[in-house]
Amino acid sequence: MKSTVSNQVVEITPPNLDGFEIKRRPIMGFGLLMSSVFGTLAVLIYFGAWASSDRIENRALAAGIYEAQAENEWWEDGLVFACPLH
Repeated sequence: MKSTVSNQVVEITPPNLDGFEIKRRPIMGFGLLMSSVFGTLAVLIYFGAWASSDRIENRALAAGIYEAQAENEWWEDGLVFACPLH
């Protein structure tokens, strides 16, 4: 059986969407996405440092020593150091 291929030119054009046209790049959408990512990271760092500070304080009180003398985990020190409010 022999197959034949037609040599027709097919013109591909985008559909007409009745006034819907994007005239500029989606900068605002990417800006909002990045601001939500940074905001989420800031909230996570803040609450993580709050919990770490509370754990350090409770551990020092239980041992009867100052907070500076308590042995801290690396992640507790990192979160407290990363948060400018703690």
